[in-house]
This record gives sequence, C-alpha cells and structure tokens, in this order.
Amino acid sequence: MLDEFNERMSKIEEIYPRVKAYLYYISYHRWSRVHATVNRTWTMTSDIAESLNVVTKYARELSIVELLEYMRTLLERWTKERLLKAMGTFTYLGFKFNKELDDNRTLSHKLRVRASTDYIHTVLDGVRRYIVCLENKRCSCGQFQLDELTCPHALAALRQRDESFEQYCSHYYTMENLLRIYEIPVNPLPDESKWNVPQYISEEVVNPPTRGKRQPGRPQKERYKTYDEINSKKYKVSCGNCGGEGSGTVYIQQIECKSNKMFSY
Repeated sequence: MLDEFNERMSKIEEIYPRVKAYLYYISYHRWSRVHATVNRTWTMTSDIAESLNVVTKYARELSIVELLEYMRTLLERWTKERLLKAMGTFTYLGFKFNKELDDNRTLSHKLRVRASTDYIHTVLDGVRRYIVCLENKRCSCGQFQLDELTCPHALAALRQRDESFEQYCSHYYTMENLLRIYEIPVNPLPDESKWNVPQYISEEVVNPPTRGKRQPGRPQKERYKTYDEINSKKYKVSCGNCGGEGSGTVYIQQIECKSNKMFSY
C-alpha cells in the first residue's frame, strides 16, 4: 500500500506539482490510510447516511410520521435481506472479505519466499522485497496491519509454512460476527389505531421551523460524486474555480485551483 501511495503521488506530481504540495501541506495522515496514526477501516462512516439519502430522496417530501415509517420499513427489509445472505454464506469470512482474500491468494502464487526465522520471512515479488512478520501480523507493504487481513506476501509465507490463514485475520470479518450484526431485528410497528399516545403528547402543537433566507438556486438533493464515480461514468463536469471542463481530471484541477490560491504570493 505504501508503494502504491508513492506511485500515485509521483503521477500527481508529474501532472500537477502544486497538487502534491497542497496534499503534503494538509498532512498525509489526515486523509491517507497508509499514513494514518490510527487504524482506519475500509468503510467510510458516511456510507449508511449516503445510502439512506439516495433511497429517501422523494420520501423526504412526506410528513414526519410517514417518513419515519418509510425508513423503519426500509431498515427492516434491509436487515432481513442481509441476514438471509449472511446465513447462506458458508465460508470462514464474510463474502466481501473472503473475495479480497481470494484475490490476495491468487497474487501470492507468483511470489517467492525465503524464511529467516519461524515467523519472519522475506517475500520476493519480482525486483521488490517485502518483510513479513507473522508473529506481529505485519508486512512492510502495510496492507497486512492496516486491513487486518492477510496480504499476498503473508499468504505466500503461510503457504510455505503449510499454515492456515484464520488466526491472522481480524475476528470482525468472520461469519460469526457478521451474523451478530443482524441478530437484533427491526421490530414491526402496530397499526396507528393501537398506539397508546399520552395526552400531553397528542395535545402538543408542533409548528414548522422558522425558515431563514432561502439560498439562490435549486436545493441540493443528491450527494456530490466522488472522483472514482465521475471518472468511471464519464460525467461531464466543470471546475467550480476556473470553469475547466473534463471528466477524470476536473477533481485534480479543482485541487490545483485551491492550491494556486493557497500558495500564490
């Protein structure tokens, strides 16, 4: 992962040197997993919010009670579907992590291993050399300790030792823990006529919030597309700072515009 990071930063420097200067200025550890001072997961914490924003785009126009019921039934259905999918998986790890492990296993077959001790191995990948410590679950590529999933180099070392991978993967990825996520159901709600609403609640009048001055333009309902989405779907977009048009390079152009402002003198 560190090699991949350095390679991509070199490409950015070739295209827009000021962008790399800007990213270095804001500190790599703030946005890069490989330089993070804490162990960050693969999943963005805003994923569930973004998923709900997409499916409730039109439901947000409903009244508050109908909106909450819509979201409750949505989560009820999602929980049930994912529970059934998890129960139909018979691998040691969940589907997502098992697929990642299979990809790493395929890559590991082309690697050569030289053992130093029982747990320390040198793994040769062409002209590159990686050091794997199975005892500490670390690899010099950085992927093993960041993902807490055996990287191709660790799998190559394990294959030479004729040892299984299970104890070297995080227990959070196992099917046992995956099933525990969905063991608490989203309970159904009885008919509104059966609700026992206290009198002080039913008599309370809730007024709509006081609206401030409305911003010009149409309100934003969809989230902003990421660089990968823009590049893969070939969106026609333009830079908000300089007006330059394009698809994959506009995101970098936007950063460059900001860096020009920051480093101008």
